[in-house]
Amino acid sequence: MGTGRVRVYLGCSLDGCIAGPEHDLSFLHEQTPEPDPSVPDAGLGFEAFMEQVGALLMGRRTYQVPLDYDAWFYGERPVLVATHHPLPPAPKGGIARAVQGPIEELVAQALDAAGGKDVYLDGGDIVRQALDAGLVDEICLSFLPLVLGRGIRLWEGLQRRNDLVFEPPVTHGARMIQITARVVR
Repeated sequence: MGTGRVRVYLGCSLDGCIAGPEHDLSFLHEQTPEPDPSVPDAGLGFEAFMEQVGALLMGRRTYQVPLDYDAWFYGERPVLVATHHPLPPAPKGGIARAVQGPIEELVAQALDAAGGKDVYLDGGDIVRQALDAGLVDEICLSFLPLVLGRGIRLWEGLQRRNDLVFEPPVTHGARMIQITARVVR
C-alpha cells in the first residue's frame, strides 16, 4: 500500500481569511454560485478531492462546524480531532475520535488511519502547525470573490517559509479561482 499525501483544501477570501470574525463561515455559502451547466467546471471539486482522502485531521473548532449544521461531509472516513476536551459524537453516523500530541504524531496517526490514501488537513491552526513542521505536501485554495478585511487568516502566525510550485490556476464553480501548489521539500 502506498503512502498518501498530506493535503490542505480550503476556501478563503482574497485576503486570506478562512473564516470571518467570530469564526463566521457564512461568506463561504453566500459566495458559492449555483452550478451553471453551460460553464465547464474546472478545478478540483470537493467530491473529487474527497475520493482521494482516507482520513482527516482537524482542530476542535473546525469539527464544530458539521456539529452546528448537523451535517457530515466525510462519509465513513475516520476524522481525527486534535483536542484536550471530550468530543461530542459525530453527526449522521460519522466516525470521529479525539487525538492529542505534537503535530508530527497527529499527522502520522492520520496517515496510518488513511490506509495509503491521502490525509486532509482542515482548520487554520492544524494547517499552520503542519506547514511549520514541514509535513504538508499540497495546498489547494479556492479564492472567493470578496475581501473580508477581518477574520481568521490562514497564514497568521506561520513561523516558517514554505516554497511552492504552482499548478496553473483554474476557475471553479464559474466564480472562484482555485490555486493548487505542491510544497517543495
